[in-house]
Amino acid sequence: MRRGPKIVAAALAGSAIAGLFSVGLASGAGRHQAASVTLQVAPRGPGAVAVSPVGAGDASNPCDENQGQNSCTWSYSPGQSVTLTPSVLPGGKSFSGWSTPDCPGTGPCTITLDQDATTIVATFDPLTLGVQLSQNDEGQVTSDPAGIDCSNGGDAKCKATFSPGTQVTLTATPTSPNTVRAFSPGCRQTSPTTCTITVDDQTTWVGVAWNSDTLPPLATTIDVQFRLAKGGDGTGRVTAPKLDCGSTCSAKFGFGTSVTLTATPDPGSTFGGWNGVCSKTQTTCTLAVGPITSLKALFARDATPPTAPAGLEVTGATRTSIAVAWTASTDNVGVAGYRVYLNGSPAGNPTQTAFAFSGLVCGRSYSVAVDAADAVGNRSPKAAITAQTKPCPLAARLAGAAVKRAGGARIVTAQLRVNRSTTALLRLAVASRVVASGRYRVKPGTNALRLTVPGTVPRGPCVLTITVADPDGGGPRAYTRGILLPAPR
Repeated sequence: MRRGPKIVAAALAGSAIAGLFSVGLASGAGRHQAASVTLQVAPRGPGAVAVSPVGAGDASNPCDENQGQNSCTWSYSPGQSVTLTPSVLPGGKSFSGWSTPDCPGTGPCTITLDQDATTIVATFDPLTLGVQLSQNDEGQVTSDPAGIDCSNGGDAKCKATFSPGTQVTLTATPTSPNTVRAFSPGCRQTSPTTCTITVDDQTTWVGVAWNSDTLPPLATTIDVQFRLAKGGDGTGRVTAPKLDCGSTCSAKFGFGTSVTLTATPDPGSTFGGWNGVCSKTQTTCTLAVGPITSLKALFARDATPPTAPAGLEVTGATRTSIAVAWTASTDNVGVAGYRVYLNGSPAGNPTQTAFAFSGLVCGRSYSVAVDAADAVGNRSPKAAITAQTKPCPLAARLAGAAVKRAGGARIVTAQLRVNRSTTALLRLAVASRVVASGRYRVKPGTNALRLTVPGTVPRGPCVLTITVADPDGGGPRAYTRGILLPAPR
């Protein structure tokens, strides 16, 4: 949900008065149902907040305890719905917004109290920035935007008003030969003589020390209850110093304390943001507690599949195996592994981008595919190719040979069976003398080869020799068969 723009600006500035106040922590996880719960209402600046209904307690209603250590508390039964209505007091400009994203804008805020203590801060415009010097005659402090001017010999406490969330740069100019020793930790030092602070409290204080002076003591502020909840259909964990939220949890901090939250999605989930307080793409969020007292971390179930593997190719093949490789897939969370398929059936689950299929048949064509999966089983589209094992070894057999007459010619026929395409040489010899020959291209299966016998060859016995070439480069295979030639016509 959207927050009041000025309050969001204050929260995002991240330059709260960290370190000035002690931090107390109370976890709300795992408690038994409380008999009553506490609502703390803290107007900051020139305004008041009315609550309805009014809980048990002696706080005034509307609550106008609006600065320093002042706030209002009431007790209610768990589950009570309470409406808070802001009003601007004389001298104020406007209401800037609530400390919870559950109450966007500047209208009334309705909340339901559960078993944890709840703090709601209402910020009004303007807020006061105060500067306190360790000595009032050793230098000058001015501000940008203008307003603060602690001059030599003047009051050691200087104040000016600014809109909530304004980042103010303070410049300390020591009187010669003095030096600037330190700014209070809540003001982020940007050079030896400057620091920047976000105005978010009433009053926001900064201390300046000269020379060997110690930092002046500053007025304290209230402690507030910070609550964090998780939402969405995914799961995850949120941690911060002394804060570990496996579920809804809360802790108490001094107003203005800077807290950095870290979100860690569980496997199969993605992080979905911080209610708009910090960027959705950031798994860490630094905010000032006080201007923000409630935040929700969103986790979503991962429903996005990885991209399909690219560049699937055959990297090697034997007569019984095929090796393939591909380019890694990408995923919004992470690729857990791959599945390879052979002729449509799962054949393995590698985690690397390569796989070798084994136990295959030689000379066979296969359909090979691969897809990617993430941790929750979302699968990518498949990448597929056709691949072949290397051809089987040459197998050849002379299935038969005979002599037939065609008109006046004698024709020798041979039935040659082979399992691979190759060439065959036929030779007919009489008394070791070749009388006819021919070379043929043969294909897998049975090939009928024909050789015409010259009419000059007399009747009688002869030898038919078939020599088959090995396509793998091995030695030729030779087969012989005796044949009785009839007399020529």
